[in-house]
Amino acid sequence: MPLLLQQHTDQGILGLWQITEELDELENLAQLSLSDAMAYSSLSAEKRKKEWLATRVLLNELAQKSCLIKYHENGRPYLDSLDFNLSISHTQSFVAILMHPTLTPGIDIEQSNREIVKVAPRFLSARELAWCSREKGSQNRALMLHWCAKEAIFKMIKSGNIEFSTDIAIYLDGTTLESGQMRGVFTQNQTSKTISLEYLEIEKLILVWGITNELNKDNLSKIAFE
Repeated sequence: MPLLLQQHTDQGILGLWQITEELDELENLAQLSLSDAMAYSSLSAEKRKKEWLATRVLLNELAQKSCLIKYHENGRPYLDSLDFNLSISHTQSFVAILMHPTLTPGIDIEQSNREIVKVAPRFLSARELAWCSREKGSQNRALMLHWCAKEAIFKMIKSGNIEFSTDIAIYLDGTTLESGQMRGVFTQNQTSKTISLEYLEIEKLILVWGITNELNKDNLSKIAFE
């Protein structure tokens, strides 16, 4: 299995897998339960089938056991048979998973060459746009870092109705591109929560991840600035 990355750290268990197998090989590797087999049978597009199967194969590899993924009403995945919190992301032929036993993980993976300059004002603040515009020759890379970071934090938030440009702020500095670390701030109801994030560039991909207490509108004021 093309497992490009596997890390066990304080940030949780992180895995990155490149999908190179044919569909029938993935079906054999996945060893689907009856309920998963029924869910899988409803999929039609081959690309979606491969992503779906690869996610479960990677998860089983990281957990060292067969796991069943279920979904909350808001679409957040959770594990039915393993006491770990879970975040999933995929792009093109890659799948990434972050797991943590107690805290809420968030992970996002994107192609680093994806052009997003035109849509950036929809999800970045004026401050963030200005920061990216100063990165001569690597503006799109800076935009993608912001986008992935905001997506990772968004996946940590239980509640909906999040405005990316105002509710989630990302702070990069002169050392971010070398250190692989940045921070984000989620703000709602006049309270804020700072979240440490890490990132990695591999195989023309940008991968951003982090963990925090569960974020929602009801408990945000209780955990602010912890």
